[in-house]
Amino acid sequence: MLAALQTLMEVARAQARVDVRLKLAVFVRGSLSRQDMDPDTLWELLREQPFAAHLNRFRRGGETQWRLPPAGGSGRIWARRAGVDPAACVAFAGDGKHGRTAMSLQIADLGPAMGMERASHLIFEFPDDASNRQIAEVARWSLSHLPVLWGTAGWCFDVVEGSAYMAARHVVALARRCWAIQILEPAILQWDALRGLPGVNWLTLVGDGFAAAHGIDPAALAGLAGAEVFVHRGGDATMLAAGAAPLRGDIHADESLAPLVTVAQALKPALLASCSPMYGQLADEDVMNAWLQRFIDPQAWLRVDVDG
Repeated sequence: MLAALQTLMEVARAQARVDVRLKLAVFVRGSLSRQDMDPDTLWELLREQPFAAHLNRFRRGGETQWRLPPAGGSGRIWARRAGVDPAACVAFAGDGKHGRTAMSLQIADLGPAMGMERASHLIFEFPDDASNRQIAEVARWSLSHLPVLWGTAGWCFDVVEGSAYMAARHVVALARRCWAIQILEPAILQWDALRGLPGVNWLTLVGDGFAAAHGIDPAALAGLAGAEVFVHRGGDATMLAAGAAPLRGDIHADESLAPLVTVAQALKPALLASCSPMYGQLADEDVMNAWLQRFIDPQAWLRVDVDG
């Protein structure tokens, strides 16, 4: 009886794997199909760029098998067939030179759901050794070719596998130390991206319409240019660079957060004050709200109880 009870009590400890990745996330209001170009046209434009020339395979939605994209202009990846909805999300990948890890891409074309508008997105994921110039090049291309709502680029959390509860614990613990690593959850941001920015990062892209809707004069953002903040205009949007390179914002390593604070203060009216609940500790409103406003009220982020 005792042996049986011991067997029943041997429960595997919940685990999770959380990585930190270099990403550029660009959000667009509504469906890409309602903009000046549909997602297939956007893909054709992208594949012509040197930074995307290696992307030679794709998979739709929950597919596990990769497939070859159609030859230029000869087919549609977001194919619409009678009675079948097109894939909302398509992932693209490819190999770098000499077998090295290379940039990957996810494009989500999201129409309304339950009568509510959503935000579509493009998320570029770069290898850890990607140059600052490469990331900035892709960001500048996005400004020129997309109706940008907003976007950010830099280090981001990436929950790879495991328990959502444990993943949240890992994320919060590291976020308390490394303030510049961003929490970007596409499933939440399809809704919340329309309301505001979930914080700033090394690069922050701000569409003119988005800025104006939050009481920010797009022209005034040019005034942020200085020794620590760089400004670039492209299309109908502004890109703000907080420093010369992405950093994790490790407060134990004395990494300067001043450029990020400057950008956050300038965009304060557009920052989310709250977001939809996520998982584990990230479902705690006090924790998430303090994190979202960490560059505005740093003491609140240091003070909030993350173990409650």
